[in-house]
Amino acid sequence: MGFNLDLSGAKDKSLSKLLLSSARQYLHEYGEVRDLRLDTAARTITVEVLPVGETEPIRVTVFGYGLATDGSGRGFLTYDAIAFSRQWLTLLAERILPEKRLPLPSGTPMGLLQTLF
Repeated sequence: MGFNLDLSGAKDKSLSKLLLSSARQYLHEYGEVRDLRLDTAARTITVEVLPVGETEPIRVTVFGYGLATDGSGRGFLTYDAIAFSRQWLTLLAERILPEKRLPLPSGTPMGLLQTLF
């Protein structure tokens, strides 16, 4: 069983590095993505970002994530809950994202992601 946990941890670390690189490219105009951690067993993604003009980073954790596509093939990250290290951002996200999904960049390889997640 320990061997399976080690493989899962290695997979999560590799996927985290891949997603960190993508997040840095996608979010660079909003701030510096400092860290991204994926836990496939717990179905969580935690991202730390230093927003442009700020001195303290913000942490966001997505709980119960999944992937979905709409009729046009557009990809979305779905989730059960989202929490920010700033309460006002959590409240704002609850209000402006009632469908609990975030659009992914166009060209995201959804088929590949769905097999890895």
